[in-house]
Amino acid sequence: MSEGNINIKVFSDSTELVSVTSALKQLELKGFSLEISFPSELEINNNDIIILKLETLDSEYYKSALKARKEKTNRFIIIIRNTDALLVTTLLKQGFFDIFVFPYEVLKFTSFLAEVISNKAYITETNRIGTFGMNRQGIKSILGDSEKLLRAVELASKVSEKSNSNVLILGETGTGKGLFARAIHNNGPASQFPFIDIVCTAIPENLLESELFGYEAGAFTSARTRKIGLFELADRGTLFLDEIGDLNNNIQTKLLRAIEKKVIKRLGGVVDIPINSRIISATNRDLESMVERNLFRRDLFHRLNVVSIDIPSLKERGEDIVLLANHFIDEYNKQFNRSVKKLDKDVQHLLMGYPWPGNVRELRNAIERAVLLSEDKKLQLDDFSNLINNVPFKKDTGVPAAEVPTNIIRFDINYGITNLRKLDKQYAREVLIKLGGNKTQTAKLLGISRPKLDTLLKN
Repeated sequence: MSEGNINIKVFSDSTELVSVTSALKQLELKGFSLEISFPSELEINNNDIIILKLETLDSEYYKSALKARKEKTNRFIIIIRNTDALLVTTLLKQGFFDIFVFPYEVLKFTSFLAEVISNKAYITETNRIGTFGMNRQGIKSILGDSEKLLRAVELASKVSEKSNSNVLILGETGTGKGLFARAIHNNGPASQFPFIDIVCTAIPENLLESELFGYEAGAFTSARTRKIGLFELADRGTLFLDEIGDLNNNIQTKLLRAIEKKVIKRLGGVVDIPINSRIISATNRDLESMVERNLFRRDLFHRLNVVSIDIPSLKERGEDIVLLANHFIDEYNKQFNRSVKKLDKDVQHLLMGYPWPGNVRELRNAIERAVLLSEDKKLQLDDFSNLINNVPFKKDTGVPAAEVPTNIIRFDINYGITNLRKLDKQYAREVLIKLGGNKTQTAKLLGISRPKLDTLLKN
């Protein structure tokens, strides 16, 4: 099987397969070709993704899958039609962590499967070669040699190996907070138990509570069956709460009780359910400032912040930018069947000079675009034209405005991200400002025609 061909095998207890096939058709993945089959017997090859649609624990497919798990490391994904507590708990104890309830979690299922395929987490252990961000990899999957990153990695390694304490991961959007959370889980003694993650802002506030704590049948109008919450699903493993700073006060209060008492109540329930999982939370917001402004509970902050890990922004990581860029080139060469070479010095200067407001995520996207669209085996500056055009032109020299003569224009120019066309355009704009918007005088002073000035300002 080539890197771009994904074998998905679906095994079902019932003949009703419309829900599964329609969900799989919703997947849109660049560079991958899905080969979906419905074998009658459970046959598993390396790199197969196995989807089991189960009705009961008496399923022959389930029994065969139990046996196969002892010999194979393939990705098993379970689909069930109800949240029967015994069924879910048994599946989790047997090591089947990726469980989805249809039709309620179709979107979550497709998003999860897209992530598995994009990250190549379907590849069996014997065939894996250092893939970045893999679900089952630990601390060593984090690439970089910069001092700030290494400090964060060292702290993550210590907290994963020596304790089960709650961890708060801080950093800008796109720095890799989710990668650190998975690495901490996979590097610790709870790695064989579930890693359950949720983006708190991705779910409406009125539904978030039921996602976290679950509900009993009849708890509200549409609650036909019992739903197991994420706290229960993460039992003995890790619950990763991303964008924790956006929780409302009601959820904060209930989350605090769960952490302090080690119990939860399902919505509509009366029984305390013991929980035992590490809480890893992450945010790009300043929680300490939010605490001072009474926007975040101080007691919850201290419960979550037993250990805090600051992830540096990409612009603070120096030559890690080039290291990561070359890694992504290798990754997308395999995905798109290309043979693009590693970066030359001129492109390195460009990438190191760019501010990367989207951090590692933006770098990955830029490399993916460049490798996909490049018409050469060597990446050129033109392959990153979208970055160059999006960089704000820095004019601030640090000299007080009163000390700069009125007939002087000063720029701080980053040669790595500034080409002549961009410099010409910005200089023309500044001269136009100096001359009060008079385009005729500006064109005359610059030694160009008025139409050429208009063209320069537009491009």
